[in-house]
Amino acid sequence: MSGVLRRGSLNFDCVGGPRDKGRGSLEANLYGGYRETRPGPKTPEISVIALDFRRYSDDLKKPPSAEQREQPPSRDLSQDEDSDVISNFLGHYTRWSFLWTLLLCLFQLPTTFHLFMFVFQIAPKDFWCARPENLMQMSVSEWRNISQSSNGCLLLDVDYTQVTYENNQLINWPENATNLGYRQCWHFEFSDEDGSAKTLVQEFDLVCGRDILSLVETCFLVGAAAGAVLSGWISDRFGRRHTLMAFVTIQSVFGGILAFSTSVAMFMSLRVIIGFASMTVTVVSFVLVVELVSGKWRTIIGILNILPVAISYVLSAGLAYLIRDWRHLQLAISWPWLIMLSIWFWLPESPRWLLAQGRLDELCGLIERAARMNGTSASLPSNYRKTLEAAVPRAVQSPPDATTSVESKAVEADAPDPSASGPVNPLLVVFSAKYWRTTCLTLVIWLTLIIIYFGLTLHLSNLGGNIYINSAVAGTVEAVSICISILVVLKVGIRRSLIGYMLLPGLCCLATNLVPNQTGVIALATIAKCLIGANNAIIPTYTAMQYPTIVRNFGVGMGNLASGIALILVPFLWQLEHIDPLLPLNVMGVCGLIGAVAISLMKDVV
Repeated sequence: MSGVLRRGSLNFDCVGGPRDKGRGSLEANLYGGYRETRPGPKTPEISVIALDFRRYSDDLKKPPSAEQREQPPSRDLSQDEDSDVISNFLGHYTRWSFLWTLLLCLFQLPTTFHLFMFVFQIAPKDFWCARPENLMQMSVSEWRNISQSSNGCLLLDVDYTQVTYENNQLINWPENATNLGYRQCWHFEFSDEDGSAKTLVQEFDLVCGRDILSLVETCFLVGAAAGAVLSGWISDRFGRRHTLMAFVTIQSVFGGILAFSTSVAMFMSLRVIIGFASMTVTVVSFVLVVELVSGKWRTIIGILNILPVAISYVLSAGLAYLIRDWRHLQLAISWPWLIMLSIWFWLPESPRWLLAQGRLDELCGLIERAARMNGTSASLPSNYRKTLEAAVPRAVQSPPDATTSVESKAVEADAPDPSASGPVNPLLVVFSAKYWRTTCLTLVIWLTLIIIYFGLTLHLSNLGGNIYINSAVAGTVEAVSICISILVVLKVGIRRSLIGYMLLPGLCCLATNLVPNQTGVIALATIAKCLIGANNAIIPTYTAMQYPTIVRNFGVGMGNLASGIALILVPFLWQLEHIDPLLPLNVMGVCGLIGAVAISLMKDVV
């Protein structure tokens, strides 16, 4: 489940050649590494912010104190091509950021548990029409042979109250019973191979005419789709830290309440809420992770943040194997994660979000705490706050004081005001003449990607075999694939990697038509799942690189909108297996080919 990259989460320079000489400069920092040939609508001008640096030039040029002169010179990150004003003081990847990115990765585990554990909660069990009270002495095999259809859904239309079973013989059984026809069963018995443990299907008799599992699964995915679209706005409005921890609380509390559902309607309603909370936790934790680091580490950590998703597939299989009852399993994946709330007080807010909001007191406190942990407090400039103040967006700056010099006012008057004609409409920008092609291709790529990834992840059991072994093997191989994808991206580039990771899964799905047995089908589907899993880990970063900072949030949000639609379609995709068992895999194979073509048509980035 991919996350959305938010404002300032990535600083990529998409312009090569001689223009790269400005990377690492103030201009590159302002545009997040992206600089258009002509300024887009409401793009901030350098002269506006340059005024603030001239205003504080005397402070910035003060000679160092005696204590500062004694300190050994430190590396100047401001000259790094991937640096920005935050990384100048926090560094690209330090001891402090390692600690918090490691802890934040753990938030992917409960989210994946809530999504994927449903596969085990509805694990198939053998069932048949329930025996009447007066025939409970009959063996199950004998009852099934004489009374019902082979699928266990229809019962011979006999008055069973008149039938008895004595001395291994049926008394008053009609001689013409086979000619009486069948009627629908409404009560069922299930195999007791797992003892008293019940699945969700067994609990609410969701078989035959009451088989609404696709609809039940869709409830979670509808909530997840809404969370994918709205989580960005929520975290931009209220901050990453409080949004994350609030929805972790909702996820864990309502996840525990779900275990006490008394009806299918209650279960479905709670799954919508949990789906929304789970997707929000996934997105916001991802955003916070990539906003705590900078440089090449954003790509590396952004991909590694998805690694716990693959690991959780393995853990889910092991946990579900040990805990077969769906209620106990639901409690096991919900309430223990409330312990994560213990880090709420210490969890840092995104420094880039704090800067964008102009909350410098909190930002300075965060930088100083990070410097103490990294052991770099002594090298932190005494006037670093002035640099941060100059980088605060004008829209959130406090009005200038009355003591502002006449010269400064004159310069400011000559500078164009980016907000003079109102805020930018991101929808108009992403569908403007320059970006409409990129946006349309992004919608196609995310739609096809999610159909393949979750089509295989949530329905691998439909292909047969042992569901626990298949899930554990697929999760292990996917985890290895994600790790290898980092090396592939750094070696051949992100766009070529995505084309390969989309094309190969599509070919694997189509190749299932050529293998003679079910083992070969499962093997190819597992390979496809692992390759598309690497694609799922890379695509958020790539999408963010396609848009300038002013509409990057909304641009990646369009991708999440397409993924939400795909999530809703996935359960119904597998209904096609009633027409042909391999038809869903063929559809996913075609999606892989379409997605690969769409990626090849996207502009390349560096």
